[in-house]
Amino acid sequence: MKKGSIKDVAREAGESVTTVSHILNHNDSRFSATTIKNVHAVSERLGYAPNKHAKQLRGSKIQTIGVILPSLTNPFFSALMQSIHDHKPSDVDLCFLTSTATDLYDNIKHLIERGIDGLIIAQYISSPDVLNNYLKKHHVPYVVLDQNEHQGYTDFVRTNEYQGGQLAAQHLIELGHNNMMIVAPYDMMANMSTRVAGFVDTLRTNQLPEPQIVHTELSKRGGLTIVDDIMVQSATAIFAINDELAIGILRGLIEHGISIPKDISLIGYDDIDYAAYVTPPLTTVAQPITDIGKTSLTLLLQRLQHLDKTIDMIELPTTLKIRATTGYHLSNYLRIFRNILIIVMPLALL
Repeated sequence: MKKGSIKDVAREAGESVTTVSHILNHNDSRFSATTIKNVHAVSERLGYAPNKHAKQLRGSKIQTIGVILPSLTNPFFSALMQSIHDHKPSDVDLCFLTSTATDLYDNIKHLIERGIDGLIIAQYISSPDVLNNYLKKHHVPYVVLDQNEHQGYTDFVRTNEYQGGQLAAQHLIELGHNNMMIVAPYDMMANMSTRVAGFVDTLRTNQLPEPQIVHTELSKRGGLTIVDDIMVQSATAIFAINDELAIGILRGLIEHGISIPKDISLIGYDDIDYAAYVTPPLTTVAQPITDIGKTSLTLLLQRLQHLDKTIDMIELPTTLKIRATTGYHLSNYLRIFRNILIIVMPLALL
């Protein structure tokens, strides 16, 4: 369906194109409240928004894609931006924007007013049905990443977060740990909750105690400040819900004289660039960040070409990156020593 034009709005509102242009660009002081309300109502119904950056250039083949992120300080999202940029074709411009979940709707409206052609949304969507209806009305296709649940409205890209939680738990179990802790943010996105579920279910399958869960701010500082709470617990292994938390925890534990992994094992999630360069290098569950960016961009470009194509849900695998912050628990060393004795002692008696 073709987007409504300013002429369509003027015709249905019974006003001139000039009047509609003034009102929609907030230069409306000389018009009555009734006229203003009528023009906005017709514009909303037709899905028309003025492009403040030269609508006359719409004949150009350049398409503009908006990418909405929760943060630019988290290296995961910086790497995601780089991937999208690296894989974009020459006839696509990108507009990166950070937004809180609260301001998401207003920021999307702002991008639509600037003439955005499509969106990649990596921020939590509080009312996905409302947003979907709004974007459909304005004929703006979009792709959603896994900070959200898949609602079936549009193309969706996620990693196998449940598998990621399983990988973290199984690794620690194999190292002999049976008293574990999860460090998570106060408010977890859907993907983080799935990581936790995979971790906890794996412990239950192996008939191990439920992990302790402590909450903090989702940042390196959050990890650092929660260390005092970690120290009074008896956990021998920690699963941090992302690498930023893990790096903060790592620093805090080392400052308290804790040897990693001799005293406590630590595993993160994401495999951001810094993870391999901290001391000791961080064991983590890796998300394929480059593939996430490439796949989301590809899906959106396909949707721009074929608006009615079948909705895709792409799930990418996670992998375990074993580095130097995880090691055998003392109980496992004792078990290995016992097994060696069982083998060696009969031989010594020969």
